[in-house]
Amino acid sequence: MTQDSDQYVMSLQIPDIEADARMLGRQSKRAAILGAPLTAETDKPTAALIKGQVTAFSGNLSGQDKQDIEYTTLAAQLNSDIVVPDNQSFESMQAWFANYSKVMSNLGWVMSFSWEKYKAASQGLSVDAVIIEVLTAVASQNGAAIAKAAIDAIGKLPRDGNRIKLFNNSTMSDKAGKFLLGVASKENESLSLAFGAFALDFKTRDTTVLWFNWKSSDVSIYKDQKVATFNQDYYAKGARATLEKKMRDHVSAYVEDLDLGF
Repeated sequence: MTQDSDQYVMSLQIPDIEADARMLGRQSKRAAILGAPLTAETDKPTAALIKGQVTAFSGNLSGQDKQDIEYTTLAAQLNSDIVVPDNQSFESMQAWFANYSKVMSNLGWVMSFSWEKYKAASQGLSVDAVIIEVLTAVASQNGAAIAKAAIDAIGKLPRDGNRIKLFNNSTMSDKAGKFLLGVASKENESLSLAFGAFALDFKTRDTTVLWFNWKSSDVSIYKDQKVATFNQDYYAKGARATLEKKMRDHVSAYVEDLDLGF
């Protein structure tokens, strides 16, 4: 089993780092930390923007826990971008998420996606409010609050900055969008990730406003929410060392710690 997971990572296709992301990687504090977990130990909730995914971390996670989540979720996104490069329809979004789930499963996560169309109780809801509403069904109240703070932190990033451009490029195409929001927690030494997954079909596109703040009436939203569990021992014994070696520069380039204001 260990050998199989190690060989899987070695064969996993990961694209080259985009130019804007490479520049951010050179500026990242993480790039200077070698031979140790890239995420700092803290007992406070934290969050990170992992390319096109926002992940909030409860305060009881170790630096290694956070790093495992960052590496595996980034690998799943990057490989899916290669396997499903066309993101112009809901069908292609489904294929992208299916590949994401496949990669995550091969790295030790137990997860899958099933979709249903979101029906808004009020047409005045903004997309970010919909996202938090969906996540609340599977995350704790505290976890949902951390996730809300993370989304608010993204809204405060400079609109013309490279980080927000990379985020938009990862989550939007001309006609459709995709987004993942997760809340990671640990109980009885078991690591889990409460997921909200969203495939978006744009009716209109107002590029002057961060898409989080668009009205739900302007977007057809397909969603799924569930809790993914992680066989961390399996990952640690096989894939971890190989994936960390393969993707350290990618993590420095694509992962940004978010200021939650806590």
